Amino acid sequence: MHYITNPKPNSIFYRDTLYRGSKEFMQLFYRTRDQELIRLYGKHQSNKITGQVLGVVGSFALIFGISRVSSDDQKGLGWALIGGGFASTLTSGYLLMQSQRHLQSAVILFNQRHNKASLGIGLAQQQAGLVYKF
Repeated sequence: MHYITNPKPNSIFYRDTLYRGSKEFMQLFYRTRDQELIRLYGKHQSNKITGQVLGVVGSFALIFGISRVSSDDQKGLGWALIGGGFASTLTSGYLLMQSQRHLQSAVILFNQRHNKASLGIGLAQQQAGLVYKF
């Protein structure tokens, strides 16, 4: 399994299949019934969604704050909106980075616990077989 960092959506490449987005990740992680993988996936989802919401809210706060500062009325409110929007946007970036870190940790853990390769050799009369299971 390999984690591919894309702007949107995140992708995981596993056994010749590209998994994109939360629904496909959920299938991949939940079928293992590994509670640690499910926990890391849940943290990834909650940080990603919270980060995206804070990013949108912060952007709107910055825009409205700049418009308030530009006009003659309510400059204090404008500066408060600019400061809050900037802090919200920074927090958003941090949460999105943590989200990717949790997904990367889930991929590493998945590879350590569930991605076992095996090699089988079979012999019969005048035949030999080799099976590589991954």
